[in-house]
Amino acid sequence: MKRCYILHGDPIPLARPRRGLNKLWDAQKQLKLVVGLELQKQHANEKKFFGPLHLDAIFYFALASSWSKKKSQERLGANHSSPPDLSNCIKFIEDVAQGVLYDNDCTIASINAKKIYDENARVEFYICNLEND
Repeated sequence: MKRCYILHGDPIPLARPRRGLNKLWDAQKQLKLVVGLELQKQHANEKKFFGPLHLDAIFYFALASSWSKKKSQERLGANHSSPPDLSNCIKFIEDVAQGVLYDNDCTIASINAKKIYDENARVEFYICNLEND
């Protein structure tokens, strides 16, 4: 079973926990909750994924509004090589999907991901079970 999920808007990297006054807190807690609810809506009460999983993720970043029309056309579909880090974008998706799409993100055994420019900022990712040979 392979499922596609789409999160509209700028791709979000995972932020490190914040520290202050001898406390540690998650500054993205509310954002994770909102994105998790969107994933829950798209998953539509289907069974969670289990076993070894594969994740395909494409992070689409918006073209800069300051770029000329020519530069925007040249960059459309090109690789995005500036911050945020690809690994942090993947970690955000893994954390948000945990408990909604699968029980634990350690079950993800394989990942294929990339960052590219597009006219519409979004994240598209696919999850499927890996076949046991």
